[in-house]
Amino acid sequence: MDIALSGIILLILILPGISFAKGFYSGEFSNQYTTSDFYNLLINTLFPSLILYLLSYPIIYYAFNYDFGFDIILGLSSSNDDVIKTAITTVEKNKIAIIVYQVLLNIIAYSIGNGFKKCVLSKSFDTNYDILRYKNIWHYIITARLLNFEKNSHILQNDTVEDVDFTYVDALVNVNDQTFIYRGVLADYQLARDGGLDLLIVTNAQRKLISDQSGTYKDIKGNYIILKYSDLINLNLTFIQLDETFDASGNLVSVTARTIQ
Repeated sequence: MDIALSGIILLILILPGISFAKGFYSGEFSNQYTTSDFYNLLINTLFPSLILYLLSYPIIYYAFNYDFGFDIILGLSSSNDDVIKTAITTVEKNKIAIIVYQVLLNIIAYSIGNGFKKCVLSKSFDTNYDILRYKNIWHYIITARLLNFEKNSHILQNDTVEDVDFTYVDALVNVNDQTFIYRGVLADYQLARDGGLDLLIVTNAQRKLISDQSGTYKDIKGNYIILKYSDLINLNLTFIQLDETFDASGNLVSVTARTIQ
């Protein structure tokens, strides 16, 4: 069998699994999807593909009276030239149906993967079960979800991770051979290609020279300031909850920020 044809068949077999993985490792976890480990990629996509094919086959066969024809795949994989020609002819006759089937299956696979991701995160399955845990450690650190890990379960005595309203940053930064302390509310972050932290995006930012003994911070004009992780010497994160107080009429009286404990 032609090597190029073998590659096409393999791609068709694992494509739904790739779409599933793309949905599951979307957003801040996309660096895990683009892994260079071909063996892990093959294993992690092959099994979801087989499950999706097995689940979709009865629907296609009984609802639309269409036989996907796994014998066609086997025919294309054959070393017999006559069998290959017959399989190719069958594919040619049903190419529109095959293309539509593949497109729909991959859209559904992506949707299932993305839905599974949302379920895992919302139910904290990833912090409770190592097999479902993402490799993006910075996601768990910055969002405080690291505190949900079993080994850290003793840290929070009165609150839960769900009580966190925002993360406050104190960053020791080297700028032109001077050391500043930057502080503010963490708005977002960006990872480098290797999965490490690349940028911190901070709003309501202030800074002061670490050598300034007066303790006075100066406001930084602008909506956001971008801190490069390569310039950071140290990083402190404080997880904050906003406690709201209402009067008897239900009107908001005050908002107090406190560190979760």
